[in-house]
Amino acid sequence: MEIVDPQLTAAPAGVTAGGAAVDEVDLIPVRTYWQLVRQRFAQHKLAVIALVILAIMLAIAIIVPTLTGEVYKTSNLSKVGAGATIEAPLGYDEIGQNIAVRLAKALQTSLIIGFAAVLIIAGIGSVVGAVAGYLGGWVDNLLMRFVDVVLSLPVFFIILMIVSFFGVGDVRVVVIAIGITGWTLAARLIRAEFLTLREADYVQAARALGAGHVRIVTRHMMPAAMAPLVVASALGVADSVLVEAALSFLGFGISLPEASLGNMLNNAQEYFYASPERIFYPGLVLVLLVLCASFLGDGLRDALDPRQRIQS
Repeated sequence: MEIVDPQLTAAPAGVTAGGAAVDEVDLIPVRTYWQLVRQRFAQHKLAVIALVILAIMLAIAIIVPTLTGEVYKTSNLSKVGAGATIEAPLGYDEIGQNIAVRLAKALQTSLIIGFAAVLIIAGIGSVVGAVAGYLGGWVDNLLMRFVDVVLSLPVFFIILMIVSFFGVGDVRVVVIAIGITGWTLAARLIRAEFLTLREADYVQAARALGAGHVRIVTRHMMPAAMAPLVVASALGVADSVLVEAALSFLGFGISLPEASLGNMLNNAQEYFYASPERIFYPGLVLVLLVLCASFLGDGLRDALDPRQRIQS
């Protein structure tokens, strides 16, 4: 009687007892690109925390000014320098204005300027980068040399000149000045993506099928190039908020009685030793806003990169 070793007769890997083959790939759940993006973003702890803090700050910037109306402009001389109360958790300033309400309004102003400036930055940068990357040749060289010229200019002083000439204290002028001088990074990122995508197989197929240039750019190439633009936009919000704060601190940005983080810092510097918390409040909000926008940009960059692995 022949004795057979059971280990030698065991079914090989990937084969069931009945002889049916099992494809190990089929055991892996199928995930879409955006599901992978969410998973990669969730693994970036600092980006998740930054998103939560930004959501809270955005809610405060919308709700508090809406409920209080014009209270941030109102002065109460009987409460000059008064401490914290229920209606004024941060106390009152040197002319009896509610610091908490003004801080919420300043946060709203900074966010509006940041997001509005980024829209201009993304719009100009997308157009210039897409045209340069898609057409190439002398058009690409001409546009990129123009970008180099803009990068060589002292941008902040140009913003100061624009604001001084067209109107100090006007939010629209500040937004336009920041937007028309800060689009160069977005243009370079979009151009780099388009230089790669214009040789892609699906773009060549669309061109062979007779699709026009506008359709190829807007329907096929631009959606695939949005990842670096989203990251640049998140970082652009932080840069725009810092520029606005610097302008207002120097007296060229948002003017009183309107509230911004920059003019609150400017007003509080005279009371640095007597009431240092007046500088601490807007300074803390400004630092949190810039850090959260930066961390969010880092998280989006990792999440939108398909080469990043997801930790199990």
